[in-house]
Amino acid sequence: MLVEVIPGVFRFASSVETFALRCMATQIATAPVGYLNGWTAARLAGLRKMPASPIHVTVPTTTNRSLEPWVDCHRSRWYDEEDFFVRDDALRVATPARMLFALAATFNQFRFERAAEDAWHLELITPAQAADYLETHRCRGKDGVATMERWLDRALGRDRATQSELERALLEALEQRALPEPKRQHPVELLSGETVHIDIAWPRLRLAVEPGSSWWHGGDRGQRQDQARDRAIAMVGWQTVRFDDEMRNDPVGAADEVEEVYRRRVQDLRNVRTPAS
Repeated sequence: MLVEVIPGVFRFASSVETFALRCMATQIATAPVGYLNGWTAARLAGLRKMPASPIHVTVPTTTNRSLEPWVDCHRSRWYDEEDFFVRDDALRVATPARMLFALAATFNQFRFERAAEDAWHLELITPAQAADYLETHRCRGKDGVATMERWLDRALGRDRATQSELERALLEALEQRALPEPKRQHPVELLSGETVHIDIAWPRLRLAVEPGSSWWHGGDRGQRQDQARDRAIAMVGWQTVRFDDEMRNDPVGAADEVEEVYRRRVQDLRNVRTPAS
């Protein structure tokens, strides 16, 4: 027995209508020009917290097909064959650069940056590659330009992606404070010659913030490694504020704590530089 998935596209009644099945059905229905884009492409690429529905597909403006409500069909004048590729499973999917541009036009700043950092961490794209793409195509997708530019302003000076959702949640909360913008994944050379990367840092104050303790992932051993790292960076003059995974319940409270430590650190350093006579 056959069941219609999209007008003209059928599945066996015994087959479960999964996300992957809907992706393929959408592609068949929009063949030979449609390609999966936006958060659908992002989910297929392995980015976290990407919705399964609706399925996002991009087609030329001349395409006119009847599709289901769970398909978001974007008919666009911006249609270049170089903006998608064919995967091993035969799905036509947006390139990482085109996918990010679509997400930038859909997501708020925090949600987009989480996706962009995930794509970078997965080695799908680098900020430099995204910047090159933006420079070429900025006139075609005005809705996403400002969002991408704000992320690139923060990302182009780094050589590593932010590593965790907790880090990004704390950064978002810190943006509401009257503090200078911190560096992300800031490199610090230890006395041993090893270089470590601090999640959130104010280098001028040598103040480090590390959201997400290794305790939850490595038990006692992970905690000892965190403590050893904190001691090592203290030996080169840094102070560390470390949070465990419970921070996810109150990132605003964590940001309040960081702000207070920041201001105390400023005052302490002033006192060191101007000792009482």
